[in-house]
Amino acid sequence: MFQVSPFDSKLYRQLLSDAATADRLGDAAQIRTMLRVEGELALAQAEAGLIPGDAAEAIAQAAASLTPEPTSLADGVASAGVPVPALVKALKAALPGEHARWVHYGATSQDIVDTALVLNIREILIDQQARLAAVIRALADLAEAHRNTLIAGRTRTQQAVPMSFGLKVAQWLAPLLNHVDRLEALRPRLLRLQLGGAVGTLAAMGGKAVDINERLAHRLDLVAGPCWHTQRDSLVELSGWLSLTTGTLGKMAQDWLWLAQSEVGEIRFSNGGGSSTMPQKCNPVDAEIIVAMARTSAAAVGQMHQTLMQEHERSGSAWTQEWFQLPQQLMASSVALNHAQSGLRFIEIHDQRMRANLDACNGVIYAEAATFELAHAMGRDKASELVTQCVREAMQGDRHLLQLIEDRTGEHIDVDQLARQLVAGGATGRWLTDILEQARLKTATP
Repeated sequence: MFQVSPFDSKLYRQLLSDAATADRLGDAAQIRTMLRVEGELALAQAEAGLIPGDAAEAIAQAAASLTPEPTSLADGVASAGVPVPALVKALKAALPGEHARWVHYGATSQDIVDTALVLNIREILIDQQARLAAVIRALADLAEAHRNTLIAGRTRTQQAVPMSFGLKVAQWLAPLLNHVDRLEALRPRLLRLQLGGAVGTLAAMGGKAVDINERLAHRLDLVAGPCWHTQRDSLVELSGWLSLTTGTLGKMAQDWLWLAQSEVGEIRFSNGGGSSTMPQKCNPVDAEIIVAMARTSAAAVGQMHQTLMQEHERSGSAWTQEWFQLPQQLMASSVALNHAQSGLRFIEIHDQRMRANLDACNGVIYAEAATFELAHAMGRDKASELVTQCVREAMQGDRHLLQLIEDRTGEHIDVDQLARQLVAGGATGRWLTDILEQARLKTATP
């Protein structure tokens, strides 16, 4: 059914892949970026006086124009366990002998692979940050539009007390704001140059090593510093961020699925998939895919933590394991963000159904609010006892809770007034306003 995974399938591409992310994770992009690193390395070494300037220029030009087919490197990869030796051989073959000898001078294969990975991750994260900002803006707009819409708040799948639907949306939104901050904090630890040579000492570059490291980092707009061949904490931290982001979107999408159930019907998606024999169905495909991506990414985090355990100064096995997990998470995050944007474009809010569901059990959802309303006159304990009795009667009969309370106490509690207090008063209004203000600040165009 699949080539390697659904992410790679031509059949499932539009549903379970993202073209920009796939391009940057693909063979062609990896080769192109590794060649760029080789070219920039030569130029940095020439600037530092380690290799001849004319050789560096020739290497950089050849690296920019060389486009080897991935299959032409496959035998070399199978032999060396990494693509760089075969790629360096192809680059040297494109140069005259006096220049070819300076290709990849003093570097090691992992320097090139890891630096190329970081450069491609940077581009993927730029795309993902833009999509995340779009999701945040859409959620903020939805929350503002439904600030005063009443919905049943639910705990452990049961109706609990009424709440503002706008606040419910804001609670989907709030963790995403934290993820924006987390990504900004992560960037300097993640976007680092990898250049250490055989065991991280850059010994082959002698006294010019630090200068070359700094020059190459500047040319690639990365952070200079010691090599991190077996220090994979920044990539594992990225793995955690990807899982947090898809997991937060997954929680939102899980709510969508429950709210869109036929028996609940409080939201619906106008772009949902249908059925050839059940025309009444509108399957919430976007929500389903987001949940699947969240679970996929969460499963990869543990495997990424395994890659922290590396032997001595380089591990072939842990490094290879990383190649399986991190690209899957990067793709899952892009796919989840795409479906979140789509879902928010096509979501339909059925506020009348929300209100109907509030009264579905004769208004017992207002029990807490009624208790505190009556407590002003009769005290908390007495009010609680009276409301509990009325709740039992309401659940067993066909009369509304607030009418039963009025019959017993003569105290009229206006349900509409109570609803307005619940959606606009107290903490709800303040917290909703604060979250929306943060959303505007974090997604404002500089």
